[in-house]
Amino acid sequence: MKGAIFLEIFKKVSDGAKSIGEGARTIGKKSSDLVETAKLKMEISKLEKEMENNISALGNLVFMQYKGEEGLEDEVDRLLQSTRELEAEMAELHEQVVKLNPKPPLCPSCQTELPYTAKFCYVCGTKIITGTPE
Repeated sequence: MKGAIFLEIFKKVSDGAKSIGEGARTIGKKSSDLVETAKLKMEISKLEKEMENNISALGNLVFMQYKGEEGLEDEVDRLLQSTRELEAEMAELHEQVVKLNPKPPLCPSCQTELPYTAKFCYVCGTKIITGTPE
């Protein structure tokens, strides 16, 4: 009898430890996602600054061309190409941020933001037909 009680208590403690371990892994994953998101946003910010510099330089070159300077076409083309590449790189980084931080589902009826596990909208009661995020 005492052995069965001890085994039951041990099983509950073991299940609790598993639950805590799973929670810790989830928290660890979320914190690493936050760190990765911060890194990506910092990289995006650097690229945005570089893009601003390119656009400013392009403006100066166009003005210089307007004033009659010649031979600036190659530099204008180089800056345009560089700016296009920066745009593509920033778009890719934005996609990575979205993958790390998916938006929560919205109710199709009232557009209320819902928990990922919602089966029904807690505001209007509409049944939610979505999968869980990756």
